[in-house]
Amino acid sequence: MPLRDRILTANLDGLIREIELDLANGLLGKTVIHPTHVPLVHAMCVVSHEEYVDALEIAGRNGGGASASPYGNKMNEMKPHQAWAGQTLLRAAAFGVAAENITYVDLLEASMN
Repeated sequence: MPLRDRILTANLDGLIREIELDLANGLLGKTVIHPTHVPLVHAMCVVSHEEYVDALEIAGRNGGGASASPYGNKMNEMKPHQAWAGQTLLRAAAFGVAAENITYVDLLEASMN
């Protein structure tokens, strides 16, 4: 059964939406009411490799200015992105960092098996 169907069948789409909103609002972690929700919450909170590399670069710079992301697909602004980098590194310490080219969809797929 495709991943989306398994998510809907298990009534997890609402939980996924809540986690996305929590992350967008800077909230780390999630209280769950059933043990089967733990792998899904963990999968959604893992930091992507790209986010981690960007956060390390930003956190490691003391000065201002901007530079191209190590992935070459965006500009990182050192001072404005400091808070984001710090939060991302905290999330990485709590939930881990995905390997390069592994997305949260891959992690969701693994957590739903």
